[in-house]
Amino acid sequence: MPLPRPVVRVVLELVIALGLPLGAAAQQPARPDSSARDSTRAMSAVTVRAPYAPAVVGSAAVVAIRADSLPGLTAAPLLSDMLRRIPFLYVRQNARGENELSVRGSESRQAAVFFEGVPLTLTWDARADPTIIPMSGVQRVEFARGLSSILAGPNAIGGVISASLWDEPSTDRGAPRLTRLDVQTDQFGGTRMTGAAGGTVLANAAGTLAVRAGGGWRDSPGVARPASITEPGTTDDLRLNSDARTVDGFAGARYATTRGAYVSGVMSAMSADRGVVPELHIRAPRLWRNPSLTRQVLSLSAGTGEFRNRVGRGDVEATIGLNRGDVAIAAYADRTYQRVTDRERGEDRTITSRLIADHSLFAERAVVRASYTRADTRYDEVLGLVATPAVRYAQRLESYGAEVDVRPTPFVTVTGGLVSDHVRTPRAGGRVAQPNTDGIGWRTGATWFLPTAGLRLHVSASERKRFPALRELYSGALNRFAPNPSLRPETFRGAEAGATLARGRFDGQAVAFTSRTDDAVIRITLPDRRFQRVNRDRFSTSGVELLGGVSLGAVQLRGDFTIQDATITDKSVTANAEREPENLPLRFGSLNAISRLPWRAEGFARARYLGSTSCLNPDTNRRDRQGAAMAVDLGVERHWGLRGWAQRFRALVALDNVGDRALYDQCGLPQPGRTLRIGIGVG
Repeated sequence: MPLPRPVVRVVLELVIALGLPLGAAAQQPARPDSSARDSTRAMSAVTVRAPYAPAVVGSAAVVAIRADSLPGLTAAPLLSDMLRRIPFLYVRQNARGENELSVRGSESRQAAVFFEGVPLTLTWDARADPTIIPMSGVQRVEFARGLSSILAGPNAIGGVISASLWDEPSTDRGAPRLTRLDVQTDQFGGTRMTGAAGGTVLANAAGTLAVRAGGGWRDSPGVARPASITEPGTTDDLRLNSDARTVDGFAGARYATTRGAYVSGVMSAMSADRGVVPELHIRAPRLWRNPSLTRQVLSLSAGTGEFRNRVGRGDVEATIGLNRGDVAIAAYADRTYQRVTDRERGEDRTITSRLIADHSLFAERAVVRASYTRADTRYDEVLGLVATPAVRYAQRLESYGAEVDVRPTPFVTVTGGLVSDHVRTPRAGGRVAQPNTDGIGWRTGATWFLPTAGLRLHVSASERKRFPALRELYSGALNRFAPNPSLRPETFRGAEAGATLARGRFDGQAVAFTSRTDDAVIRITLPDRRFQRVNRDRFSTSGVELLGGVSLGAVQLRGDFTIQDATITDKSVTANAEREPENLPLRFGSLNAISRLPWRAEGFARARYLGSTSCLNPDTNRRDRQGAAMAVDLGVERHWGLRGWAQRFRALVALDNVGDRALYDQCGLPQPGRTLRIGIGVG
């Protein structure tokens, strides 16, 4: 039962009132991890005074976030919950109920997502839906906005997101003890619960053994509908067909010797049943449900640790991963969701292997890195209400790469590298198979660091190809798309230049970027109102990213803002005709405030701004525009110290989207309206 509006109003006033008296210091800094790796290399140590702070890795801008440092993060979080809090990353829900990622205007299949070294984006769809990736055990997420390395595997051209279960993967001190239980509910009766436990179970002179396990459970009747939105088929305060139920679990073990060698195994699994909210701006939206969604990820990795020889120091790491998922889609006749008119079932399995090595040379003035990545994807598809033999697809992607970092002076690092990518399509479901295709890429960059001023300048440029996914080539999406097996690879060229400053209570970063994608794969509407993916001449984007944080006595402020300009050049219409891409905001950002309050409480506020977007309406063949809007989230969290295994008890009251504003992820799909969350936790 929804809470009465007067109750919501009283809670809101209480939250605002508690936020007025400002206490002492801001949130405790997260411990920097100088040994933690992204997908290819160690990240240099940074001083973190907030949930996230700017850094530079491989002459590219990076943000690192600890999962437990985000104030007010929901219990049993999914990757989508966390990524919507990361600066410069645009996350939007699409008409299939999935979340898509865009980095600097990139298309959602251009960003790479890793979980414990396993690339989740090398699949049938070539993208990872973050709404089905649980974060119950994840300790750290790193986000490289540009191409920080060419060793991240094939098709990684639009940024790299890496989630890690182990916060300090190369330490020989063992993992810190983890005992945590969180429960949250909202005014509609939605419930979330997550628990995790682990720590070092064996420690001796040879090494340490750490284990970790846990899981999450979510049961939601739906998401709040903003007050200004009307929806056919319902008068509830919830979006139609937005209910979801999810359960997940994870387990991991890691043994590390005192010399740094390690072996690690992690397994994560989830199962979901969810609705797909219909688009509001068209007459005949998809009336779909996912009666079954499953995902299992297995990661087995090992590393030599640092070894020395006459030439220098080096290490080798290897990872074998399994990423398997099953999806069922049911299409319905009308908004009552009673009569099924069509079905789609798919089984997606990808086996990946990765080998990464690095070695220093010339008295450690140079470091050479090399990698090999291979991904074998198989997809079995069954269409229709009557059981039929599965249509089988298969694709193999490979990538060989090498990079070198050279330090001509202690304060300057120059980077360069080459990569060779390959794609094969042994099975095409009876359709025309893609020809075997290869692509060569390169990257170069430089970083200058002045430690006395806390200033770091960087510049980089790169070129690489992205091969179309099996789904882009062959999927009909229950007759919503027309397949196009003749798609060509995209060619991406990008560059960035930036400055990062950390001085006392202030840090900031400004980065200018530009990119151009030739033969860009985009979506068009055919005369029969079906969609199709086609190559267009060019997709261009340029912009500026601004990030900064400051401590003002009792308050800590941190904000980010992205300004970008993107155009599609399409010579099939007229010579050099340009148009705006769909569902891409040209301005977006956030401002976050954290303050210590009396009675061991902490208050936090977040203002999130989303600029206007537009899309081509298939009903009218004209552009629909969604206006710019800003939403404010408020919350208070209080902590009590405990003895024993729990160590502390905490209580949370949060009100998301206080003004009940309609912020549109894309045309016809607004974000949730005002939502009250109440939670408790121990550990």
